[in-house]
Amino acid sequence: MKGLNEILNDRQRSVLELILESYIVSAEPVGSTTISRAMKKRLSSATIRNIMSDLEELGFLYKPHAVAGRLPTPRAFRYYVNGLPSSGVPGKRDLKALEMLSRPRYVYTEEVMADASRVLAAICRCASIVVEPRVDTMLFKEVEFVRLFRNTILIVFVTTSGMVHRRFVDTIEDLPQGVLDEMKHYMNERFSGMPFYALKENILKDIRKDREDFNRLYKKIQDTLDLLVGEEEKREVHIEGASKIIGSPEFSDVEKLKDLFKALENKDRLVKLLDQYLREEGIHVIIGNESDMRGMEGMSIITSAYRIGEDSYGLLGILGPMRMDYSRLIPIVDYAARAVTDLFRIM
Repeated sequence: MKGLNEILNDRQRSVLELILESYIVSAEPVGSTTISRAMKKRLSSATIRNIMSDLEELGFLYKPHAVAGRLPTPRAFRYYVNGLPSSGVPGKRDLKALEMLSRPRYVYTEEVMADASRVLAAICRCASIVVEPRVDTMLFKEVEFVRLFRNTILIVFVTTSGMVHRRFVDTIEDLPQGVLDEMKHYMNERFSGMPFYALKENILKDIRKDREDFNRLYKKIQDTLDLLVGEEEKREVHIEGASKIIGSPEFSDVEKLKDLFKALENKDRLVKLLDQYLREEGIHVIIGNESDMRGMEGMSIITSAYRIGEDSYGLLGILGPMRMDYSRLIPIVDYAARAVTDLFRIM
């Protein structure tokens, strides 16, 4: 994609940047007088109006009503974000608030994800999103079988990173807890350290040679793993701070706000969108209708992958109005992702 330098001349670029900066702060249409004042009247209001007209023709600005001011389009924000420096560090106050994510005080991975979500929402003053890694990329550590009722078993899978997945299964016959304990010990010794996607394949091999009561349970485990690994979009998603969006001027329209909250409730669709960036470490910014989700047209998402182990990736990020302060927020998300990766490395 061409950069601003290739598409716009110096004057157009300067005017567009000032319009973006003004709109990020005010959320109001920006007029030529405001820009002329910001430029200390180096250009007249008439000249700036002509430049704004050119920018409108190029798809960077639009007029929301019959008023003098204009607003930046998603295209303007896309070029603005692409032109930001690739590296940066959070400001001192933000860095101090983020430091709590670097303290090794967690026991469970879910605690890290929940805390990261709360911290991001508080610092960025917008909604935060933290998505757990896909099950098929994780390594099996151990399993626990608990006989709850005559024909109901709770299966608890634990990954090497400490993530816990629980599933209830129904059995035709009553399996005694002694058989379940034998099965647990056998599986923990046989399969520990194996990727979940390979677990199903190896269980199939063992079905052919093991005793009959194990075989029946193996089949149940295989069915459970099919569900667990197949539920790529049904992973745990932590969303905090969605209420902070309510005060944004862009969502003074109640219907727009309803559409936005419906989009946030559709976690499966949100995970599917974010999964496009799952294995690409670094910052990704999804602007406006690039998300292709109803209700998200006026929003942007800043996301970055965090890692658990060698091959398991989750995602964290923030969601806010398209006019969010990208230059401040991108370094915060980048730092948070690296802090979470470091925490999992020492857990």
